[in-house]
Amino acid sequence: MSTIQNEYTFTQDESATIKDNFSDHLDWEKSVFDNIKKSIIEHLRKEQYNRCCYCKKELGFDLKNVDIEHIIPKSSYPQFTFYGRNLALSCPGCNTIKGMKNVLNNNIVRYPQTGNKFKIIHPHYDRYSNHIRIEKDSVYIALTAKGSETITYCELFRLQNVEKRAKKFQAIQQSPIAALTEALRTCSQNERNDFLDEIRKILK
Repeated sequence: MSTIQNEYTFTQDESATIKDNFSDHLDWEKSVFDNIKKSIIEHLRKEQYNRCCYCKKELGFDLKNVDIEHIIPKSSYPQFTFYGRNLALSCPGCNTIKGMKNVLNNNIVRYPQTGNKFKIIHPHYDRYSNHIRIEKDSVYIALTAKGSETITYCELFRLQNVEKRAKKFQAIQQSPIAALTEALRTCSQNERNDFLDEIRKILK
């Protein structure tokens, strides 16, 4: 089963707005589409269980914490900018890193009806777990070539370091000993010597 079972369906009014105001992929940024984008996000949050389609991390609720991802880049195929099956939600990190990379095996005229023509996992067509296994919340293991390409395209290996830094910071915040250890590790030699002198005085 794919990540997204039901693509976003545009209302008649939304379709009319798109028809009247869209001619190029750059038009995506027009404010006239803001309410349509909000509706897309609301729909896809439910479909995707509020998870990024590529890294599966939970999405935030500020608009800056979630992006509407064009699976086939809208700059390459502007005709699919408002095509429901080309839209998914991603975290800003995955969306930015994936960027305008070519995700297709071959050039197309019509939008593919299966995931076979895509180099990466397509959230409308592919079951994520068939292609990638996630261990310890941030270790991404490719099970197929498509999984490997998805990891590479979005640099999912970056998240292991992010997770380590987050846990380290959390430990420092929660533990005075950890904070002290980190301070000793990063301070100068003179500061370290002064600190040890103070410890010796206390222990006498």
